[in-house]
Amino acid sequence: MLENIKTIVLLMFENRSFDHMLGHLSFDKINTQVNGLRSPLSQYVDLDGTETHNPFRFKADVTLAKDLPHEMDWVKLQMDKSPANGQFQMDGFVKAYRGFIGAQPNPKPDPMGFFGAAQIPVTSFLASEYCVCDNWFTPIPTSTQPNRTMAFCGDSAIDSTKLQLILATGNIFDWLKGAGIDRWRVYHDGLSFFTLYNELWHYVLGDHFRDSESLYSDFKTEPDASFPELILVEPSYQDSPHLGSDQPNDNHPPLAVGFGEEFLRRTYEAVTCNPNRWGNTLMIVYYDEHGGFYDHVQPPAIGYKITGGAGTQFESLGVRIPGILISPWVPKNSVSHLLLDHTSVLQLLAEKFTPGVPYSTTVKTRMDLGIQSVSAALAPVSDLAAPDPPAAPIFAKTFLGDNIAVEPEGAMGQSFEKAAMDMLAANFDATNKKYPELIHWKDVAEKARTVGAAGINQPVKLSTRRKK
Repeated sequence: MLENIKTIVLLMFENRSFDHMLGHLSFDKINTQVNGLRSPLSQYVDLDGTETHNPFRFKADVTLAKDLPHEMDWVKLQMDKSPANGQFQMDGFVKAYRGFIGAQPNPKPDPMGFFGAAQIPVTSFLASEYCVCDNWFTPIPTSTQPNRTMAFCGDSAIDSTKLQLILATGNIFDWLKGAGIDRWRVYHDGLSFFTLYNELWHYVLGDHFRDSESLYSDFKTEPDASFPELILVEPSYQDSPHLGSDQPNDNHPPLAVGFGEEFLRRTYEAVTCNPNRWGNTLMIVYYDEHGGFYDHVQPPAIGYKITGGAGTQFESLGVRIPGILISPWVPKNSVSHLLLDHTSVLQLLAEKFTPGVPYSTTVKTRMDLGIQSVSAALAPVSDLAAPDPPAAPIFAKTFLGDNIAVEPEGAMGQSFEKAAMDMLAANFDATNKKYPELIHWKDVAEKARTVGAAGINQPVKLSTRRKK
């Protein structure tokens, strides 16, 4: 089937679990083959001391009170391995949440909520029309930075999200260069996540990176000779610097998901705008990790040792996440039960661009342990038409984000700020050309973030300030 795929499009959102986003497919009988939630919801029990909690349907798209816990110690508590049988009970999500917020949550705590089709119309539409993957797990049971590194490097030297710049050993861009593939592109709707890898700044500031607003036009009009064989589409990240009306749309809690739904709709419209090009396209929508939301399926055991740092040994995959394959070359309204994780995409790329040669030793090892390739879900089909997405306006209730004068509290926000300021310091002209809004943001934020010293306000230099 890979002969029919000329362009692969990857869109990775942030921090949502499978049951939270797609459990409604089986619960509402949209597709009963999906291993999602089923009635009665009382069969899914989450324990918090003497309290028991069950999944419940969110009545509307909501801005949550705050982020949910998803670092590796919290994930271990959420998955709750039984000492009796060694199985993950998947019943510690509310207990972790209570410990994280330091207070007793309300009777319907955020980790147990799930969306229906009305709240996520575009995601539900794509999962219904194309191929939903209901056995896709994060590569390791921890947070954003390590799992995104696994997704785009095939390995990770870090085991948790911290204020840090990240090693990019084995990164996908160098791998493409080594494979002789120069027709690739990143379309970003804000500051790219790859800014956190200082080894990749020459790519981030180069011609391979474009604003996401160009995606539709490029799909529609660009000649085949220069059109990319691989495209990465990035949303605007909640944790990155923002100025003015820039609205995050990466679905990172506590953000309402309506903005992500609109970004997903715009991306799908771009990918399908040229019928001839669409006929040779595979779009993959997936999430970096579960973000602390409940999922009832226990991850399979697969030993993996982080290559750097403290040498953390993970004994299983992480919590299940939503994965959708969108293409003329997947069966309509289908379900793939293949065991997948983010390195399944790297397997696919190796099959496409370096046939017979695996992406890396680590990816090959994981394949030998049972992780399959996305290519196994492709199938010959006869209908190449792309159905239109829901056209109704998407309303997202949200609060204004933190004032620009407030320094981010979380490690991801701190990392984005440090990376942006360090990149400005090291490559001012190129950064100003690619991200002119950062210059404005830096000046405004430095003036706003002042500290009192004997009654004198002193500007904070963002490029040197560190969180204790």
